[in-house]
Amino acid sequence: MVSVSPPPRYSAGSYGVDAEKPLGAGSAPARAVNPTQPKTQPPKGATDEKKSTIKEYNPYHNPFSAEDTEADKLYPYPHLKPCFPTDISTPEYQPIHNVVDRGSFADPAKRHLLSVVDKVDNLSVHIGTELSGFQVKDLTPAQKDDLALLVAERGVVVLRDQDLGADELVNFGRYFGASERPLHQHPSSGVPRARKLNGTSLDEVHTIWHDENMRPTGTLYTSTELWHSDVTFEKNPPGFTALYNITNPVHGGGDTLFSSCYGLYDALSPSMQEYLETLTALHSGTEQAEGASKAGLHLRRPAVETEHPLVRTHPVTGWKSIFANPAFTRHIVGVPKVESDAILNMLYSIMNVDPNLTLRVRWQKNTLVLWNNAVVNHAATFDHWRPDPSCRRHALRVASTGEIPSTTLPDGRPGRSRQEAIWEQEGFDVEALKARGRKNIKNTGFKD
Repeated sequence: MVSVSPPPRYSAGSYGVDAEKPLGAGSAPARAVNPTQPKTQPPKGATDEKKSTIKEYNPYHNPFSAEDTEADKLYPYPHLKPCFPTDISTPEYQPIHNVVDRGSFADPAKRHLLSVVDKVDNLSVHIGTELSGFQVKDLTPAQKDDLALLVAERGVVVLRDQDLGADELVNFGRYFGASERPLHQHPSSGVPRARKLNGTSLDEVHTIWHDENMRPTGTLYTSTELWHSDVTFEKNPPGFTALYNITNPVHGGGDTLFSSCYGLYDALSPSMQEYLETLTALHSGTEQAEGASKAGLHLRRPAVETEHPLVRTHPVTGWKSIFANPAFTRHIVGVPKVESDAILNMLYSIMNVDPNLTLRVRWQKNTLVLWNNAVVNHAATFDHWRPDPSCRRHALRVASTGEIPSTTLPDGRPGRSRQEAIWEQEGFDVEALKARGRKNIKNTGFKD
């Protein structure tokens, strides 16, 4: 039986390892071999320059090649492929105070949003909800506010079959950000080649493009180091974020993993929670900027480092979450390095391993995933690489400017545990449940 791979989702012909040269029509014919002709041997020490055309590529820093292949010429979204313009330069972002999350205007029961929803599917107990039945571009302001509250509560919301232009994605994202600076502009990543669509600038769109020339390598990052919340080194890190997928790997893969930082806080003992609430951590954009510079990319703003509380309270839900990630958090301020490393490694191991906290989103064409960077970490998977265009993944992201992280609510009141708030809402005795959780039960063996 012959195994046949599915065709690409755009017609690009059949390609071998060299994506610049399609096989079939136009290829040079094979030369006949004369069995009496002696084989010529290459000089000693010579190397075969055509041994492989696969490039080792760091997809986080290396710029996209502007030279189109034959497959590129058949690609249906050339105007949305990334470019790296040198004419974008902005001063260092200054802090924006008193940012109001749109979820604070929502109906707690989300009646406006639910009036247009056909189905609500909670993807796990602690994180992730999938909705169907509407297009985000058609939502009213009241429905968008309800959606912001749902994203803040559930961390991640998945919407399939969305019909969005890049300009519509930008306008949708701007609704949720601070009025002074609605969308965050990445300091070095690619923006769509079009730069403007229907009068709307696309320079604030972060373009995700992985192709056959972008094979990641395990010598660069561990799987844990890929977990992050976007650009947490900013004074106002992004809050409400939207990622729209327009091309998916033919053979699958490229899923995004999410982990609840509400759940990470709740996984700790009360004593550890109290201790962590006294600490701040340094978040740095230096390494990202240095990697981009070495790749020849233009930096739009200078690199910054910012201290944020290790435990933050969401301004609308009032729930506490851990605010740290392996990609940008460098150390806990004011404690010995050995202690800082121990605490951060403990947090990352729970975040990375505990299945009760995590969600895996499988992408489809026209899937829109919304999340709140204040309360979840996420990581991309790079399991989809192949030496031909069938592995391509293309997505567009906009990230709204969020509040400055704080340990308390805007009015100074303390936050609380998400789990305890839900128990109380459901009528349970919270103190009795907390006491039950502190009891040491003898290990009598695993039963599975």
